[in-house]
This record gives sequence, structure tokens and C-alpha cells, in this order.
Amino acid sequence: MENVIEDIISESTAGDAADMGQDLPKMPSFGGAGNFKMPSMEEFIKMLENMDNLSDEEKEQLKLDVMKNSMGSRKMEAGLSDYMVFLVMVLLIASVFVFFGYKLYLSLTEKERKLQEKQKAKQSKKKK
Repeated sequence: MENVIEDIISESTAGDAADMGQDLPKMPSFGGAGNFKMPSMEEFIKMLENMDNLSDEEKEQLKLDVMKNSMGSRKMEAGLSDYMVFLVMVLLIASVFVFFGYKLYLSLTEKERKLQEKQKAKQSKKKK
């Protein structure tokens, strides 16, 4: 039953493409279903040249835009606000570490002080 349905679907889609008078362009494979690989610049330009529905001017303009964006995207700029946000975040994280470190230090020194007082109390009881 499945083969009959697949045959009907493939015949209807093949007939639709033939009725429109267009041959669908053959797209190069860029990997499997879950393994997509970005096309290189040369592959993209070849695909662009094979597009029949774009005029030559549109193809050239698109090619120039893509080339310009690929060269310009490598350079990133960070403004003063970006540095300020980074600095505030680093200071916030550092202050949390300092706070908990200070609390740990106080706790340890308090335990040590109580232990010494206890030992002194024991020694004074032994002497009496």
C-alpha cells in the first residue's frame, strides 16, 4: 500500500514540475540530513550563477554584497558600553568571591579562638 501512495505522490510532483515548464535546479549536497556543512564562497557563487530567476545585475549586486559582508564580518568592534558591562560583571563576580572568602576567614578564626579559649579553660582547671 505504501508503494502505491509513494508512486502516486512522485507522479503528481513530477507532473507538476513538468507542467510549469521549469526544471528544478540541482542543488549540491552539503552533508547528510543532520550533517550540514556551510558552502564555500566558490560553491555559493556557482549556485548564484545557476539561478535563472535573477537578472545579471541582481546576481552581481548579490555577489558584491556577499563578498563585502564576508570580508567585513571578521572585524568586530566593541564600544565603551561593552567594556563597562564586562567590567561590572567581573567586579560583581569578584565581590561575591571576596564576600564568601571573608565569611570563611571569620568563621575559621572564630573557631580557632574558641578552641584556644577552651584549651586555656582546661589548663586552668587542671592547675587548680
